[in-house]
Amino acid sequence: MEQCSISTYIKYYHYLTTGLLGTQELIVLVDSITINETNFFRNRPQFELLVTVVLPELIAKKKQAGDKRLRIWSAGCSSGQEPYSIAISLLENIPFIDLWDIKILASDISLRILEVAEAGRYLEPQLRGLKQEEQDKYFFKNNNDEYFINERVKKFIAFDYHNLKHDNGLRGFDIIFCRNVMIYFDQIGCSKLVDRFANSLTVGGYIFIGHAETLKGLSTRFKMVYQNKGIAYRKES
Repeated sequence: MEQCSISTYIKYYHYLTTGLLGTQELIVLVDSITINETNFFRNRPQFELLVTVVLPELIAKKKQAGDKRLRIWSAGCSSGQEPYSIAISLLENIPFIDLWDIKILASDISLRILEVAEAGRYLEPQLRGLKQEEQDKYFFKNNNDEYFINERVKKFIAFDYHNLKHDNGLRGFDIIFCRNVMIYFDQIGCSKLVDRFANSLTVGGYIFIGHAETLKGLSTRFKMVYQNKGIAYRKES
């Protein structure tokens, strides 16, 4: 507000909601207040559930149907650790992966953080959560002590801006990750968000949410799948 020379919240609201300058200021505001705390393989039991239960089930069904497409959405991807962790999981666990048509959509509301994610450049403290062998295999280090994710991982991922309060219109996803995002929505907002995700998922597709989040009371279209502290929800209808 001070940078815009605006003295009251009401005037600031009107500024944000009218005209091109307001739109640009809203982007700046979102970037300034968005929390981007994350790490690679955050809540690793969920990734173990992904590779031991979810992927084998989906791959078997797709092979039977003669379909080698896999569509995944990392919603609220922050600085990229989540979609890169997903891609690494696929590389480590899908045999002959180059024969598959795999696309991972990684979206976020912050344009600034999307630039960070797409660059795939991290300092050593930002690599927390990685096993040493994962770091050695999928990252290279430059002379400035920066670590870059390699192109074999990046090629699966497309980054894009999206506000989860709106439907992006995309359908046919097999897996959605939306973790630690619902805390920013009220009960009604969460119900609408989950319904939009259900519409975006194929029947039999899976959604992964934060370990402190639940779909209980939000939707009857999902069934919980649990294994060794890893939880996901399968779309039933």
